[in-house]
Amino acid sequence: MAFAVRAFDGRGGPLPQPRPQSPLLTVRDGIGTVSIEGPVIRKPDLFARVLMGATCSEEIGDALREAGERDDIRAVFLDIDSPGGTVVGTPELAAAVASLDKLKPVYAFTSGLMCSAVYWIASQARAIYATPSARVGSIGVVQAVIDDSAALASEGIKVEVFAVGKYKAMGAPGTSLSDDQRDLINANLAEVAGEFHAAVLARGRAIPPEAMEGQTFSGRQAQRFNLAGLVPDRAEAMRRLRVFHASVDTAARAMNAPEDILAQTKAQLVALQRDHQAQTELLDEATANATSLRGQNELLAAEIETLKSERDTAAGTAAALQSKVTALQASQADFDKRLQTEVARVVASTGTTVPARVTPAGDATQAAELHARFAAITDPAAQTAFWRSLTPEQQALILKHQA
Repeated sequence: MAFAVRAFDGRGGPLPQPRPQSPLLTVRDGIGTVSIEGPVIRKPDLFARVLMGATCSEEIGDALREAGERDDIRAVFLDIDSPGGTVVGTPELAAAVASLDKLKPVYAFTSGLMCSAVYWIASQARAIYATPSARVGSIGVVQAVIDDSAALASEGIKVEVFAVGKYKAMGAPGTSLSDDQRDLINANLAEVAGEFHAAVLARGRAIPPEAMEGQTFSGRQAQRFNLAGLVPDRAEAMRRLRVFHASVDTAARAMNAPEDILAQTKAQLVALQRDHQAQTELLDEATANATSLRGQNELLAAEIETLKSERDTAAGTAAALQSKVTALQASQADFDKRLQTEVARVVASTGTTVPARVTPAGDATQAAELHARFAAITDPAAQTAFWRSLTPEQQALILKHQA
């Protein structure tokens, strides 16, 4: 269904534009706003609509389709406050947003929740904005299976399920999952998660993998992880849509007067200057941060060079000490060799043995042996000869033993 951009009555005045057919779509000044609130569910029942505030995914698709077909809508604004929704219908809605953005600029905004399946949908918009206290993200897939078999067994209830196919009765009440069934669920979730990740990265947003582990972020955190831009309120997000896309009809009424055109141009110029100033401040802040990081890197590099120098000095000292130890060991070995040679020479030339150095325990043993040998000699002349054959040290040991 097509609509004219602007119609005029017989007096040259604009005719009122037709009302949107979708209850989720509103149109003002050339911008179509699609409201997405509560859990997004395909064909929610009355309970889900009233108590959970659910929105039908098919109704969202109808609103997007109407916004694309209406000629009086030049841009689309997704006004979101939703914790997420079911996988069924979500990829199709995301594809619908991507297709619509090729025809008309689409912006997504939240001051509440933009999580899980709804972030998947919003990720296909040209720009995503969130207020500081909003919650954004929850990029992941989850499926809960209740195993109440133990509770039923405690009440004496046993459930038997007859099925053809090992996956047919998967998750049946009162039963437990088999390993094969768990593997199938994990494989299905991994496939959907892969599609989810690919979708949120498809518009070139540099979202790091660690920000796609199912967690949610505040608006400020979401900006740091490139999930969304930060704005103070809904009006600022709407203003950016108007300013950055000049094709948006900013007034449904005629603006033929030159002063009106001049006023509009001045307003747009002021807005552009304000945005330029904000971007300049962000750039200055980024430059300051880069300069600070550069200084820290240079300081760390200097500290590393100092540590390397100290390490090299320590290595040189250790090498010198090792060289000295080696030289001392060689000198000791040479001294021992020379000493042994000298002892052998003295023994060979004099026929005198040098008593070995012994421990105190060895001294006592030697003294007892010498005393026993001396006492065993009964002839005085033989005792005198034996006594004279002993060294002064051996004689002292015998006397000490007798004492």
